[in-house]
Amino acid sequence: MPVGPARTTKGTGRIPRLRHIGLGSFWCGNNFVTTPVYTVLLQIQVAEVVARGQQGTAVGLATVLGGVFAMVLPPVVGHLSDGLRTPWGRRRPIMVAGVLGVVLGLVVLWNAHSYPPILVGFVLVVAFINVASGAYAGLIPDLVQGADIGLASGLLGLFVQLGSVASLLVTLLFANGGQVRMTYGVIIVVAILTLLPTLWAAAGERERQVPGHGPRTLREFVAPLWSGDFGWAFFTRFLNASAFYAVLPFLYFAFRDLLGVSKPSTITPLFELIVTVVALPCAIIGGLLSDRHGRKRFVYIAGGVQAAVLLVFLGGPLIPLTAVMVLGALYGVGYGLYSSVDWALGIDTLPNRDRPAKDLGLYHVADALPRVLLPFVVGIGLDAINRTAPRSATGSCSSSPPSSTAPARSW
Repeated sequence: MPVGPARTTKGTGRIPRLRHIGLGSFWCGNNFVTTPVYTVLLQIQVAEVVARGQQGTAVGLATVLGGVFAMVLPPVVGHLSDGLRTPWGRRRPIMVAGVLGVVLGLVVLWNAHSYPPILVGFVLVVAFINVASGAYAGLIPDLVQGADIGLASGLLGLFVQLGSVASLLVTLLFANGGQVRMTYGVIIVVAILTLLPTLWAAAGERERQVPGHGPRTLREFVAPLWSGDFGWAFFTRFLNASAFYAVLPFLYFAFRDLLGVSKPSTITPLFELIVTVVALPCAIIGGLLSDRHGRKRFVYIAGGVQAAVLLVFLGGPLIPLTAVMVLGALYGVGYGLYSSVDWALGIDTLPNRDRPAKDLGLYHVADALPRVLLPFVVGIGLDAINRTAPRSATGSCSSSPPSSTAPARSW
């Protein structure tokens, strides 16, 4: 029988709320790392060292290389962790190794003052965060059952938003003080500290019997993607992520070039902060309600809200900055509702709950594949458009100041 933090509430098969929080804390640290690095710090550092006409391509190259690892590593690492036998369990040793690798990549980025080390540091961070996440994905289905799945998914969604909010606040604080690189120091500390509660809460996973052999061929390995409800959950996640990553990596350039904001390093994290603050309560409320009312209605509502906001954004420079922030809040509603049921959909439709990490690693590909392809394609496209029509899209190649007909907005 599991002991210590692994003990469930007697007679119910349910685990205490404190342990739920411990299991989810790593997701907070995960997003404390990825949100500022991916959406703010990479763009700022690229803008410092790369010519303006090549910045979209530089960001796209970094994200596509990192995205390859984000796409391949979670299912492979998840598969390995499903069959791993150690005195410390099958998931936690890999998580510790992954976080140590993330710290190494963050140190490289912190000290990078040219594009090659920026590229290397970013790819290291992305690769190792996906090593840790590939093993972590199996913990929830290992330890959480039945009626607790929606709560666990809602808490994961909550911690996604909480990690993003906290990291953006830190980034905003240091950006206002002209010391944005100091954000890396805080990220390193948080990445380590948020791992510890999860290691404690997951102590019971070492008691779980390691199942027999997994898939023997590549066809068996990827078969869940085109069979049953798991494939539909995968496709839903893929579409949602595609809309997200076609825009997110270029927000800094959009505020700087398309909307003429004079301090995009401040406005970009502020906008993302608004989105995630609104998403916070939606994530936990949606997760709890989905156990009672089903997951699909939250997917429909979330998709409708996010699509409507993105359609309005087609107005570009015609939209006042105040309205942009309001639209960010509305997008946060849809983003929070979808994130509340995101993991629950994957867990509910798992083909094999005895070896969950491999299939949840495949589920992660639905998020990683758009992250691989879209920033690279969109970045090259934006640079090409701006070479022929400067200021018509983000990432303008023009090195001259904004014209008098499009004054910079002093936010």
